[in-house]
Amino acid sequence: MATTAIDLLAPVYRLSVEQYERMAEAGVFDEGPRVELIDGIVVEVSPQSEPHFTALAWLTKHLVPQLDPAHILMPQLPARMPSLRSMPEPDVWVVEEALIRDAEPLPLLVIEVAASSLGVDRVTKARLYARRGVADYWIVDVRAGAVEVHREPSGERWGERTTHGPDTTLRPLLLPGVEVDVGALLAFAAG
Repeated sequence: MATTAIDLLAPVYRLSVEQYERMAEAGVFDEGPRVELIDGIVVEVSPQSEPHFTALAWLTKHLVPQLDPAHILMPQLPARMPSLRSMPEPDVWVVEEALIRDAEPLPLLVIEVAASSLGVDRVTKARLYARRGVADYWIVDVRAGAVEVHREPSGERWGERTTHGPDTTLRPLLLPGVEVDVGALLAFAAG
């Protein structure tokens, strides 16, 4: 697996999710770039480009009507992972509504849209979501015009990684009846 900037850091003090939340509540992050907590480290989030936010809008519009009433879509909202000292803000994640207030709800599907964040999404975030045991992790690579699907998490790795082009319809493992037309998603993101 490739090395990331986080891997190269000298020993640092790593925040807990609770400490990070208190800092956010106190307004510490109000005057700067968007950030998220990954492995106890506050990490700056890449700014959104037009293909990024249009892909996110398309996903939200097309996934919500397909979801069972027992599920809820969380667009760019924090996913609490206290056991991993992390609180990423995936572009889209879906969770059982009954578990939304749990201390650490397990996402049924996580989707990251990558325009300028592909390296972080493929390495740092992929490793994090695998450690959390997310069954289905997708990366929408708007530049390459493809969706990477990661399944079968084991430790920090994925047992299955496939890439799908515009002629594909994807179906999340744990969301029966939900389909994503990759071609329509990528065409909308490209404008």
